[in-house]
Amino acid sequence: MTTAPSVEQHYRPADHSALVAKVTQYLSGLPETVTANHLAGFDQFHVRGLAATAELAELAKIQAPWEVLDAGSGLGGPSRYLAEAHGCQVVGIDLVPSYVAIAQLLADRTRLAGRVTYQAGDLTALPFGDGRFDAVWTQHVVMNIRDRNRVYGEIRRVLKPGGVFAFYDVVAADGHPDIRYPVPWAETEATSFLLTEAETIETVRHAGLDPVSIKDVTAAAVDWFGKQRGATPPALGLAAVMGPRFPEMTGNLAGNLRDGRLRLLMGTCEAV
Repeated sequence: MTTAPSVEQHYRPADHSALVAKVTQYLSGLPETVTANHLAGFDQFHVRGLAATAELAELAKIQAPWEVLDAGSGLGGPSRYLAEAHGCQVVGIDLVPSYVAIAQLLADRTRLAGRVTYQAGDLTALPFGDGRFDAVWTQHVVMNIRDRNRVYGEIRRVLKPGGVFAFYDVVAADGHPDIRYPVPWAETEATSFLLTEAETIETVRHAGLDPVSIKDVTAAAVDWFGKQRGATPPALGLAAVMGPRFPEMTGNLAGNLRDGRLRLLMGTCEAV
């Protein structure tokens, strides 16, 4: 049985219209030229935010005139950063229609609509032809996908030979210790499917994706969470999307990382 409806419901904003109105009001107070920095507190839906996106882009050597697939594009922050900072074309795909609509709204406001496009879809059945993309990019998405062989197989299928797969993911610590829920991607283990680092490497290799660089960035994440304590929340943040449960989710994620129950990996692979 597919978990996609449960996952989509987990991320779906409680009131899409109210969220769009809040985003529109926030945008009205920004300068005429809106950059990634203006929106980073809202549209970078992963640990360490924009800094992690920039780090992964450098690791993957993202460049113009590449066409990049942002697999699980969320609110579109990383895709717009790649278009703005690295001059590439980006297609974003996400399971949640509300996220797609807001990502497009933000693309229009940042004047990047000519370089980024968004659509709703499932990463296990990508609606793109074989060998289309120079790079596929994903951040904090695959933890919701049970059939990891299938999603990595789809990523390999749409990559050009020699293309780059760039990822930034939460993984289980060795031995799969129990973790505290809820976390940002799941209320319970019913929609949380974590691999260890070794299992991740084995699975991407099986799909025809050869690891080039794998970095454990857990320590940087723990340090980042520590610096968030007591910080003033952004005027428009992810709590606007995830609701009042978001502080508990992020607190549990931080605790699981500190306790060694979870780890964070950043890496690149080559399509072979």
